[in-house]
Amino acid sequence: MSTITIIFTRRHWNPVSWLIRWAMPRSRFALALSSHSIIAAPDGTCYEATMRHGVRVVDRATALSGQCVVREIAYKVPDVAAGIRWAQQQVGKSYDWRGAFGLALAPGRNWADDGDWFCYEFSAGTLRAAGRDVFANLSHVGETALMAINP
Repeated sequence: MSTITIIFTRRHWNPVSWLIRWAMPRSRFALALSSHSIIAAPDGTCYEATMRHGVRVVDRATALSGQCVVREIAYKVPDVAAGIRWAQQQVGKSYDWRGAFGLALAPGRNWADDGDWFCYEFSAGTLRAAGRDVFANLSHVGETALMAINP
């Protein structure tokens, strides 16, 4: 079994980063640790869903530019190639603004609808495509759900 790495990041003095961390707290009294997640492929390329660019593929230096790395987790998956192929197929899709600001909790929403992507849900979709489908019962996937699964 191989791994797909997810890099959890945040920007220090960025109000949007703080707003996302506030909208998806770890608990009633603790902000989320990160405000963004990035898929780091084994070949060094990174896939991410960003507010400015939507889903894109970039090198690691570009993905991490201006970011503070909070945590980097390597998740064991049955089929890395399938996960990366899926991520490549999502490149060019738009950003899911509802997911970023907590509006994702709206009734009837399915995080896996692939019309647009919020970064954490894009990361979960990549893991699912690689054979780690542990988010089937959730309407929203955030940092807490991703960090809670056993890598």
